[in-house]
Amino acid sequence: GHCLTRQSQVKLSGARRPDCEHIHKELTRKGVTLKILHDEYVDECVQLGTDYLKYTQFCNVYKDYVEDQKLTMHIERKPGERMEVDWAGTKIPIYDVTQKEVIDEAYLFVGVLPFSQYMYASVSLDMKAEAWINHHINMFRFFGGVTDILQCDNLKTGVISHKKYDEVIYNQTYQEMCEYYGTAVLATRVRAPKDKASSEGSVGYLTNQIMGRLREHHFTSVFEVNEAIAKELKVLNDKPFQKRDYSRSYVYLNEEKGYLKPLPAKPFEFAIWKKAIVQYNYHVACDYNYYSVPYTLLRKEVDLRISQYMIEIFYKGERIVSHPRVLGSKGKYVTLEEHMPENHKAYGNWNRERIEKWAQSIGPNTYQVICTIFAKAKFEVQVYNQCITILKLADKYSTNTLESTCEYLLEKHITPIHKNFMMVINNNQMIKKKDDRNNSGAILRGAAYYGGDKK
Repeated sequence: GHCLTRQSQVKLSGARRPDCEHIHKELTRKGVTLKILHDEYVDECVQLGTDYLKYTQFCNVYKDYVEDQKLTMHIERKPGERMEVDWAGTKIPIYDVTQKEVIDEAYLFVGVLPFSQYMYASVSLDMKAEAWINHHINMFRFFGGVTDILQCDNLKTGVISHKKYDEVIYNQTYQEMCEYYGTAVLATRVRAPKDKASSEGSVGYLTNQIMGRLREHHFTSVFEVNEAIAKELKVLNDKPFQKRDYSRSYVYLNEEKGYLKPLPAKPFEFAIWKKAIVQYNYHVACDYNYYSVPYTLLRKEVDLRISQYMIEIFYKGERIVSHPRVLGSKGKYVTLEEHMPENHKAYGNWNRERIEKWAQSIGPNTYQVICTIFAKAKFEVQVYNQCITILKLADKYSTNTLESTCEYLLEKHITPIHKNFMMVINNNQMIKKKDDRNNSGAILRGAAYYGGDKK
């Protein structure tokens, strides 16, 4: 390559000229450094019997070539190798509609491609895991691809002190998102700010530029802030570097974008993970609704992956089943027939026959309530838990208390759920306390009413 300026030509003093075009190309390859290329250059010169440049001179010649060709130095950083992310320390106030009173604050998220210095920023109303993930999804879309490495602050040393930081970084969903996009998450070392110098420089630069330009604006929503940031980002990315006549956008489009890994067909969907114990009716509870699993997992601990429209259930790392998520209601059951034992037989020694027999032993009203619950169930196993919870009230209070409570619920056509039982029982106990001698107005009439404890 004809890569030498006048200054470099003076330095050459008879030494063989390095092929700078070759050097520039080789430096984009993983593991290739200027030191390795200098060693190869020296070997070549020795074989040809020519003089060669020392390492420092060799680097200077390449640097001059980069300046002349308006390229970016390919030293240490490789195009498409890493992306750096962080929360900025500055919060942006959100005003009410009168634009006079601050009612909220927006947190600024920044991402940068260190090779080209191409930058991304957006805000959210909090720094919780969902916001963190969604910023990444939007950033990947903005960059039009992903890098091999996603480097983020360990967040214990972040500018803003935040208790949720550990959750954000080591959160299962974050790891899952990185795997989905094919990038490896790498947290910076504690007390090693140079690991992420590019991002921190960009955080400071971006924060100052954006806050400076938007300081007079009184935003009334996150949407407004992000719209304004998008405009400022374009200006900053398109602005030529100091003492250069090319910009971040130029380097990104011409030298880096082609090295990014392509995005998957669909963006990642945010989900949270929770642990649950499979109930006696071989369902797991999530947000007050119930989802079936194979009855063989009775009382086992499973992992739930909860996304906007799906509930996925895992046992020992293997996905067992997916259910559509029930939205906007409580107490619903989502049951697959294949999860039931054959002929609805007992599993864990529980079945309808046993539950009804238990209810009969307490009294006719209790038995009627239990039969009513079973009659309304789409699948009888869906109500095992509900029935068992009600029948256990007899152990906690007394069989008479449960029987008379059931009578009251039947008379008043009150839904037989645990909350209503407790409301009636507690109400009765209060009445008893007020007038222990005269309980004629009470709901619970005592054992004598049912023919027991006659004196």
